[in-house]
Amino acid sequence: MSTRATFLGPVNQLPAEGADKELNLNSEVDFCASLFSDSSLLFDVSEDGVMMHANPQATEIFQQFDVHLDGEEDEPYLLWRANAFELQLQGLVSNRAAFSTLSDASEPEDYVRRFLEVLGSSLDDPSLQHDGARLPMIRWEAAEDGSSARVQLLGVLMANDDQFEKLCRTNDGNVGLIFEDAEVEAHGVREALTVLALVGITLGATTEAEAGLFKKMKAKKEMRIAQINHQQMIVEAPAPVQQASRSGYQDVHRDHFVNHPLLEARGETGEKKVIVDVATQRAYLLIDNMVAIDTAVSTARAGKETPRGTFKITQRVAEGKTSTIYGCDLPYWQRLDSSAIGMHVGDLPGYAASAGCIRLPQSVAPILFAHTASGVTVEVLDNWDQQELQQGAPREDMLVAQVIPQDGNS
Repeated sequence: MSTRATFLGPVNQLPAEGADKELNLNSEVDFCASLFSDSSLLFDVSEDGVMMHANPQATEIFQQFDVHLDGEEDEPYLLWRANAFELQLQGLVSNRAAFSTLSDASEPEDYVRRFLEVLGSSLDDPSLQHDGARLPMIRWEAAEDGSSARVQLLGVLMANDDQFEKLCRTNDGNVGLIFEDAEVEAHGVREALTVLALVGITLGATTEAEAGLFKKMKAKKEMRIAQINHQQMIVEAPAPVQQASRSGYQDVHRDHFVNHPLLEARGETGEKKVIVDVATQRAYLLIDNMVAIDTAVSTARAGKETPRGTFKITQRVAEGKTSTIYGCDLPYWQRLDSSAIGMHVGDLPGYAASAGCIRLPQSVAPILFAHTASGVTVEVLDNWDQQELQQGAPREDMLVAQVIPQDGNS
């Protein structure tokens, strides 16, 4: 029986649920690399040390997941776990002294190797609750100055002995193995397996789409190491992504309203618009500027974004739309413009929890779907001023739709 490969991935670097992302199924490592190919976790590495492009004081959530490409057809090949950790990345690579020991003749590869050594050493932390090797996975390119590099962090392979051996014996050339000591690398895989000296994994050349992350590479500039004030660089955190395995969807609100008389009277001919109020986590279907549907929603969690603005519904799929990234179905999918954002059925835990999309209750989404169409406007606002509404539809005319409680796993 084949074993799963376990990874830590920066889940806030994933696109929204509606992204049509093609994942590389050649190997578990290739799969993880393609999953996080859009990662904006970029570092400049030189003799002066490491500087992160994002806010050096910021933290990033890494969640554990398993990849099982050789499993049975009826079991998921991507399994999200409940283990997640908040990493202060700049703090994990802030050992400037490790880079100052490199000579003037050092190549960009030498700085990349040292980056992996420093990061790998910092990840050797009991907080991660893993007894095997922790192998950072990166892409990198040399800078124009020829003596520094830019590194893109894709994730961390949490390898046990069997996975480590499989990786060493089966890598296909798209995967580079960086060992702790060049002498170990020269002696071959057998010795490497004996001493578990692998410290990191590099992926092959970037695709044309991914190359944009490196296009702004300029000559090396003076770098400074940010002062890190965090005492702990790795701490446990709530897992943002929940594995989809349910018979129903969670809805802690159960308080939506449907104005059936308005839908029946003007549902075919009236002017329609959907309003999403992010502040109150509610959405409204307006017909001739009167509320036809009023429902709770769940928009993007912290670290993700539901874009604000005015959009058009461009794609509608009642059944069959799925997310390979999050391992879930997206019933009653309605895409906004050409983005990866859409409205669809999902869990409503009582707070903003999505990866960017607008989650709807299971009992409301079919009604909204039936009374919208391609081309209907959707406005996503921070705060909606309801004074624009007509007052011709009294609240008494609005019927409370029956909501049947259903168990869910959030």
